[in-house]
Amino acid sequence: DEIYEWMCYPDEYGNSRRHTLIPKEFPEAKDLTLVCNSLGKSASATGWRLGWCLHPPHLTDSYRGIHDQLVAMSPHPMQYASITYLNLPDEYFKEQLAIRYKERLRILALALKEAGFKVVSPEGSYYLFVDYHEVEQLNGLSPMDAAMKLMRDIGVACVPGDNFYGKSLDGQHMLRFAACRSMSDISIALERLKKLNPLK
Repeated sequence: DEIYEWMCYPDEYGNSRRHTLIPKEFPEAKDLTLVCNSLGKSASATGWRLGWCLHPPHLTDSYRGIHDQLVAMSPHPMQYASITYLNLPDEYFKEQLAIRYKERLRILALALKEAGFKVVSPEGSYYLFVDYHEVEQLNGLSPMDAAMKLMRDIGVACVPGDNFYGKSLDGQHMLRFAACRSMSDISIALERLKKLNPLK
């Protein structure tokens, strides 16, 4: 799953991180690996579900059998838009994309911290995992109830964090926020989050 390949951020000391492509890093795995990617994350087009898969020739028949049962053709306008997007200069993918999302994450993280959340800074992607147990209005709620309360009472959507932990209890006080929306949408969310601000 390579959808976050261009969204890798420096660590707290400024050391750069790079995406790890499994068949490149581990050549012995290349004949066993399907490399899947899409425009959903990098192009902020999550609803398009437009992507591709690279695989060794011996997996072609199996892959096509699965592919034929799961997907339908994308509309032509989306295909043309994708060609335009993929023809952007390399600098867009190697530099601008990460900078754009890193800034959105920074701004969203600051607002969440001010509202009392403990924020886990990501090494990549455009999601923030937060611990909400010290947010007075959410303390004692399950992740689903906390997410629903934020949506209903504050007008900010997030995803219950326990969805990402399987049977583990590690996600019991976690929520996941996304910084993939436009800056204007994020600004609206920031204003709404102030209703939770323990400093007010």
